Amino acid sequence: MANDEGTLGSVRMPTVQVILASTLMGVMGVSLISPALPAIRNSLGITEAEASLILSAFTLPGILMGPVVGILADRYGRRPVLIPSLVVYGVAGGAVLLAPGLWTVVALRVVQGAAAAGLITLAITLIGDTFEGSQRNAIMGLNGAVLSIGTGIYPLVGGLLSEIDWRAPFALYLVGVPVGLLALEILEEPVIEDPVGGLSYITGALRALRGIESALLYATALGIFVLLYGGVLTTMPFLLDQDLGLSAVAIGVVLTASSAATAVSSSLNGRLARRFSNPPIIAAGVLALGLGLAGVAWAPTPTLAAIGILPFGAGMGLSMPSLDTEVSQLVPDRFRGGAMSLRTSMVRLGQTIGPPLYAGLTPVLGRRILLWISGGLAVVLGALALVLAGRTRGPSHS
Repeated sequence: MANDEGTLGSVRMPTVQVILASTLMGVMGVSLISPALPAIRNSLGITEAEASLILSAFTLPGILMGPVVGILADRYGRRPVLIPSLVVYGVAGGAVLLAPGLWTVVALRVVQGAAAAGLITLAITLIGDTFEGSQRNAIMGLNGAVLSIGTGIYPLVGGLLSEIDWRAPFALYLVGVPVGLLALEILEEPVIEDPVGGLSYITGALRALRGIESALLYATALGIFVLLYGGVLTTMPFLLDQDLGLSAVAIGVVLTASSAATAVSSSLNGRLARRFSNPPIIAAGVLALGLGLAGVAWAPTPTLAAIGILPFGAGMGLSMPSLDTEVSQLVPDRFRGGAMSLRTSMVRLGQTIGPPLYAGLTPVLGRRILLWISGGLAVVLGALALVLAGRTRGPSHS
């Protein structure tokens, strides 16, 4: 049964430990390896496009595997899916240490990416299973803060390890194996009332998720990650490099500042949820994303660019924990894994299409105009959603 206490004193800490560890492993998939791409390219004698396959090979499987993971978790339980996912994730990632060439690495990353589809999905699902009300928002916020800390630290760690050897960052993925063993030892299986399978599951889940609210939530998740991966992680580094003359290290510091803002705002989500419902928090977050993109597009100096991106980071911390909470309470417990896995598929889709979309539009529009347009659209949509949501001050509910 979910816990609805107002404070964190009575939370089930073993479950929270597994949730946070799974999230840290899942977010490691891309952020740890991105700084190593130049070293991989140079060591293997491949092109930049070929090196980028190491990232896309990881993200693409999640689009299709997300719903599969959710269905299996709802049918057979969270533990039987999460624990093997952690172990396979760790073994496939660590096996790159022995890979002789690019295509072996790509194949292992496909396997690892398929296993990764279950990590953050089931971490969020477990939060929905275990907690309710504002405490659910608080744990979602804590999970978002931990995720942001990981995305801030992993690029620095990956870059340092790649200076030793391009394979060295992949050794960290082996931590997934002991995390899986930890989950085997301490994670309790949530009690799901009236589990269903087969055609009954599919029809029931579709019935529970139909309606404009669920469509808007999933579309918002997709849009947020198109902005993040296309605008911030693809377009902004080139703008900072070519227009403002920042070094790779300085660009990393700017991105880390954004992640720090995400961590701070995520940690406050539980407090906000005690005063406002999730829709206005999500809307305010989208508005902040737009302000951040516009701030970077306007910034004439590196310092102002670093300040300008802070609203984007804060917007991620506002929007995603509340969005995840809202999705988790759209459906009965027996369909929650499927609902959250569809959210993961939307995130993976945004991660996959964002970079080529922005890369294709940049020669046509230019980087600053592209960020201005993206930011302006997000501000308008966020402001409109905020007005429509009204001044709802009631706490988040299940």
